[in-house]
Amino acid sequence: MKIMIGLIACLFSSFGFGQVALGMPEYNVVYRGYDNKFEIGAGADTRFVVLESAQAEVFRGDSCFYVRPTGPEKTITLTVKNLKENKVLKTYEYRVLTLPTPSVYVGSALEGTTVVTLDQAVVRVGYEENAVLQSAGFDVISYEVNSVSIANPLPSIAGSKITPEVIDALTKAKAANKGNPVTFNVVVQAKGKDGLIRKRTAAFIY
Repeated sequence: MKIMIGLIACLFSSFGFGQVALGMPEYNVVYRGYDNKFEIGAGADTRFVVLESAQAEVFRGDSCFYVRPTGPEKTITLTVKNLKENKVLKTYEYRVLTLPTPSVYVGSALEGTTVVTLDQAVVRVGYEENAVLQSAGFDVISYEVNSVSIANPLPSIAGSKITPEVIDALTKAKAANKGNPVTFNVVVQAKGKDGLIRKRTAAFIY
């Protein structure tokens, strides 16, 4: 799953405060519970420019601002303000969406692909390495492994580590299949920074 979503809206000014403008207006989306990154440029006066919103938490980073919508609003308004003159320079409206569906990994294997080794592997939920949202962060609460090739059902497992019982069950299933690959599902529950618990079912080959 390749997520082509722009979260970084660059606010820039070539000639001072009066011409602050959106650098990428086509990406007028922010994500609920996520630290959406905004960069503001106003030359030497950048330190006097702030970003504010009544519908989101806004805090300054080293060279940018982060906007985190936390309420139920479907849109938020961002205000660019000049602290020198206590003047509003511009306002922008953004749609607020829920974070998109993340992918499931077993070790380094992405769902739908082959798991090379289960030894010391963990179940992970997140976005692909080249996705803008890769830092969204999901904590695996529990997971289950099931397969028609596994003789006895496996219980739900707390945490993300692939246990010896799972490794043993899949190893025996593969041996019973004369060494040919077997397909298994991972049913995982993971909590995102937005506070939502997501349940995903993903297929793998071993």
